[in-house]
Amino acid sequence: MNRRAPLIAGVAFAVLYATAVLLLPALPGPDSGISRVQALLLASAALALVVVLAFARDRLTGPPAHLFTIGSALLATQLCVAAWFAAGTELRPGQVTAGTERALDDIAAMWLPVGTIANVLVAVPILLTANEDRLPRWLGTAAAVFTVEQLIETITIIGPPGSFISPGGPMNQYLGGTLTAAFFLALGVALVLPDRPAAPDDDPARESAPADESPVD
Repeated sequence: MNRRAPLIAGVAFAVLYATAVLLLPALPGPDSGISRVQALLLASAALALVVVLAFARDRLTGPPAHLFTIGSALLATQLCVAAWFAAGTELRPGQVTAGTERALDDIAAMWLPVGTIANVLVAVPILLTANEDRLPRWLGTAAAVFTVEQLIETITIIGPPGSFISPGGPMNQYLGGTLTAAFFLALGVALVLPDRPAAPDDDPARESAPADESPVD
C-alpha cells in the first residue's frame, strides 16, 4: 500500500468528521437532507479512519497493541451506528410519532459521550508507544492531551440537558469533535514520518575483544 496512505486517510477523516460533527449540526433548522449527508460523511469517515488505525496497529506490540485493536473496533462500530441513527430516522419524515422521534434522538445523542471510551482505548496505546520512542514524542504529547480531555468528557454521559456538558452538546461537538479530528490527523502525519534511528549499541558484551597476548617464553 502507498506509504502516504495514512496521511491521506488522516486528512480525509479530519475533514469528513469535522464537517459531520461540527459544521452540519450548526446549520439552522431541521432538514432530512442534512441528516442524510451527515450519515454519508460519517460512513466515509469510518472508511478513512480504519486505514489510519490499521497502519498505527502495525507499529504497536504487546498489550498496548491488543488494547488498541479493541478500541479501534469500538470506534469504527460507533461511527457506523451513528450513521444509522443520523439517516434512518429520516427515511419516512412525518410518519413517526413525536415521542418516538424524541426517544431516537436521545439515543443518538449518547453516541459522542460513549465514544469517549473508544477514543481513550486508542489514544493510550499511542501514548505508551511514543514514550518508548517508537513513535514521535510530539504525538505522545497529543495523545496525552486527547486522553485527558476525553476522560473529562465522559461527564457528558450524565450531563443535564441543555447545558455545556449535556449528551451530544457543545462539549461533545465543539471541544471533543475538534480534538478527535486533530488527533487522528496528527496520527496519520506521524505514521508517514521516517522511523526513528536505532540507538547505538552500548552493550559491553559486543565490544571488540582485546588483542591476543604475546606468548610467554
